[in-house]
Amino acid sequence: MSARVLIAVATILATIVGPAVGQKELSELPEVKGYKLHCIESSGITEAAAKKVSAGDAISEPDQATKCFVQCFFQKLRLMDEKGVVLKDKLEVFLTRLMDADKAKEYVTQCDVRRTNPCDTAYAVYDCYLGKKAKLF
Repeated sequence: MSARVLIAVATILATIVGPAVGQKELSELPEVKGYKLHCIESSGITEAAAKKVSAGDAISEPDQATKCFVQCFFQKLRLMDEKGVVLKDKLEVFLTRLMDADKAKEYVTQCDVRRTNPCDTAYAVYDCYLGKKAKLF
């Protein structure tokens, strides 16, 4: 199961940032190591939901565990604070490690959304990135 978890998380994060020319593999980034299992355990996400999120499948009515799974990654990567505020400057810098700087800045601006709690905000941001990925094909 741990191999599936590692693949799922790498896919989730790759889905968040979308495809780009010269994109690096997220699993190569040192920050990602160790976060996967922790976030699965701390959020309580089901294996089925983790598979859907990792595949980049839209989840029409995600449960709170799914939303908190995404939020856990954002916090671990220091892209969101504990109050659910996305740290846009840090997110932009992080994304430039994976894609063109102009595209990263555009995504950060377009996906600047807030919801009533940190988990809902994280999932809304993630969902925005899913939408951006779909538009790039």
